[in-house]
This record gives sequence, structure tokens and C-alpha cells, in this order.
Amino acid sequence: MKFKDLCEELDKVLRLDVGFRGIVDKLYYAARSLVGSPLVEAAARLISEVEREQVMVVTGFKVLPRMVQETDGPPGVLVLAKTLADLGLEVSLAIEEDSVEVLKAGAEIIDLECQIVSLPINRPLTDYSRELFELRKPALLVFVEKAGANDVGVYHTMFGVDISKYHSRAENLLEEARKIGTKTIAIGDGGNEVGFGAIKDAVRAFVPRGRDCGCPCRGGIAASSKADIIVASSISNVGCYAVSCALSALHRLKWHHDRNTELKLLRAMIDAGAVDGLSGEGIMRVDGVPVEVSASLVDLMSYMTAEHSKRAEGQGYRDEA
Repeated sequence: MKFKDLCEELDKVLRLDVGFRGIVDKLYYAARSLVGSPLVEAAARLISEVEREQVMVVTGFKVLPRMVQETDGPPGVLVLAKTLADLGLEVSLAIEEDSVEVLKAGAEIIDLECQIVSLPINRPLTDYSRELFELRKPALLVFVEKAGANDVGVYHTMFGVDISKYHSRAENLLEEARKIGTKTIAIGDGGNEVGFGAIKDAVRAFVPRGRDCGCPCRGGIAASSKADIIVASSISNVGCYAVSCALSALHRLKWHHDRNTELKLLRAMIDAGAVDGLSGEGIMRVDGVPVEVSASLVDLMSYMTAEHSKRAEGQGYRDEA
């Protein structure tokens, strides 16, 4: 099994519509048309081209009714960050200032040491972003399930509810990245996330409320900002896991995530205040999907990645198309 073959299979896993939303294939193929290859391969190769050691991963999406951080995003961010650290990259994470404890709780579970940057809420981050980039000088910026504004600057849930005042304006980070040539990756599942503007036409065409949110802005939930590479997944965490697997395989590293860690990670984050994105309750689900399902997908991807490594060693190749 060549690396591209593994990436094709990992892409199949990330687009399994386990939540029955009916949109993942449409967004997936729109994103794939931009890169002409499996999405996880494109992301893994871009990450592998990073010349400086600094990488920043940004997340944060709060949901009704209490407007607190959901369980999709932070687990994926931490697993991906762990793999980036295994590659020798210096990783920093960023999330809304009132959600930092959720990331901290998860980082303790997987023994990840990195800086966690708190993002101010509901105000322009132009100066903040410039100062942050001057300090960190990231060579790559990755957005994971990060609430994104539509064409008129409004942030929405997938139900079309205006949640702008609860979120950071993380698009300023993407704009700063573009100014200095820093590459960007966006991982999401609904099209209302930072970076998904690159496939805005597909989001507006196929995602409920993509074109008309129903709130007074009437601008739809489709995000307007554009990342260089989009990884469209059924669940953002799963998209992160798939990219993490691809990176591990590409660099012949053992993938560190497993079923038990998935369960512990989610439990720790819920205890720190995170909630299921669909119900808004502190239960062991991600976007309404029971953790046992995501844990099974972790098992599947772990097996595939390990099996690829064994076969690659036996057949004496490293990275053939």
C-alpha cells in the first residue's frame, strides 16, 4: 500500500456520514477539486514542507443554549498537535479566552506541553494578530472547527443563530498569515468555519441555511474567509485524526492516539465545561454522535496506519505517489 493509497482510505473514513447530515460528500469533493488529491495527503504534504518550526493551531466554537465550547474541535486539535510535536515542530494552540481550560484539561490527558493562547472575544484582532505573528512567527496556521464569519461579518451556528458576540474574530489571524506568506489549512464539517470560503459556492448550494441563515443578516451561514487547503470531514475531530494519521505514516512515526485515550480526552474536556454540539449537554457525544463511534473510527484509522507502515517497510518504499 503506497502513501497515496492510505490517504485515499483515510479520506473515506473522514467522510463517513455518521451524523447523517447529508452534506459531507458535497463539501469533500468541492475541497478536493481545489487540490486534486486526497485531502489528508494535501494537508500532510503541506505540513511537511514547513521550513520554520513554529505552527499555530486555532479552534473554538461555542453552542447553544449556554454558549460554551463544544466537544468537536479541541480533541482533534490536541491529537494533531501531538503529532506535530512528534515531528519536532513547536506548536502553539489558540482558543477563546473563556474556553482555555477545556484545552488545558485535554492536554494533560495526552501529556502535551505547549503554549495555549487566549483569543479576545467580539472585537477586532488586527493589532493583536500582528503582535502575535511578530512574537510567534508561525510558518503554518491550522484552523479546526473555528467559527467563521459570513460575507457580512456574522458568525452562525449550523441552525442559523447569530453567535457573533461570543467568538473571536479569528479571520484577522488568517489575514495576517496571508500578508507574510504563511500557509493555512482549515478543517471543518459544516462550511461555517474559518477558511471554508474557498468552497463557499458548495456550502451555499448544499448546506441547510448556507445561503439564507434566517437571522436578520440574511447572509447565510457560509464562511467567507479562504484557507489554502480545506479538509472537509463529517466531524472535525475525525478530520484531524485522519490528517494526523497521514503525517505519522508519511514520516514513519507510530500514531499515538487510541480508543482509551479518546474516551479519557472527551471525559476530561466535558468535566472542564465542554458540551455536545448538537444537544448542548455535557454528555459523551460529539455532534450528537456517541463517543463509542468516534472511538471505533480511531481504532480503524490506527489499524490502517500501522498496517501501512508494516507493508511499506516490507516492500522497501517510503513515499511513492
